[in-house]
Amino acid sequence: MQLFSNGLRRSIRRAFVLALFASPAHGQLIGVEEDTGKFFAISTADSSMQLIDSTGIAGLGAMEFNPMDGFYYGFTTGASPSLYRFTIPPTLDHVTSELVGPLGVFAFEGGIAFSPNGTAYAVNGGVTVPVLLTLNLTTGAAAIVNSFAGRHDIAGLGWRGDGMLIGLDSTDNSLLTIDPQTAAVTTLDGVAATIGGIGGMALNGDLGYFVTAGPLAIRPGSNELYRFDPLTGEQFFVGSFDQRILGAGFSGLTFVPEPATLALMALGGLVFARRR
Repeated sequence: MQLFSNGLRRSIRRAFVLALFASPAHGQLIGVEEDTGKFFAISTADSSMQLIDSTGIAGLGAMEFNPMDGFYYGFTTGASPSLYRFTIPPTLDHVTSELVGPLGVFAFEGGIAFSPNGTAYAVNGGVTVPVLLTLNLTTGAAAIVNSFAGRHDIAGLGWRGDGMLIGLDSTDNSLLTIDPQTAAVTTLDGVAATIGGIGGMALNGDLGYFVTAGPLAIRPGSNELYRFDPLTGEQFFVGSFDQRILGAGFSGLTFVPEPATLALMALGGLVFARRR
């Protein structure tokens, strides 16, 4: 017997999805270090940080929380990149990793963003003209949406509330808007700091953060955390990782879900449960 009627199940699911996309924990971020695979909790107040765990997966080029299933996803870079699924508890004291599967495309750097309908978008920017991708979260396989019109090195990606993607572009050292249907780009605003060869972005609603590359990245960046307005591109310095991040720097960044979000996820699981 179903625990809920079909109509109630649909209503709860709609409320569940909308709430998840409206309620990130704006006070805390999670970042992954590109050259070590270490995950850190990062304060949005002053960029102070604390180690969560080390996965030992070097070369992660992107990382993002998926509110539809409660997992974090990231992919490695290189000629044969793979998608990974990560579990991080609310206590932020360890990370469990699981290999999903190969992307099947080259990826030098990139980003992941989830739309409200659950589509996983990704970019594989780098030394050639990049493409906009969608990812199969069951197999890891990437499908090409479209190629960008010119060379870009998208170091971070986020979903904006109006249905556009926002990219952190190392080539132009700027924030871009990206059409998720065509991969057409426009410049939102230039970035005053040096982004460098890697970076990451966390974006939800009217609030965004991005990180720039560390001192040992292929192209070093300013090694800093910024808050930005995703509608205007205006940026605000939060803090430096100088003397704390000494390697390549952060290549992925995402919000920590609020406790209320996690409770909704548990409710979402009940919505689809069946009593034997």
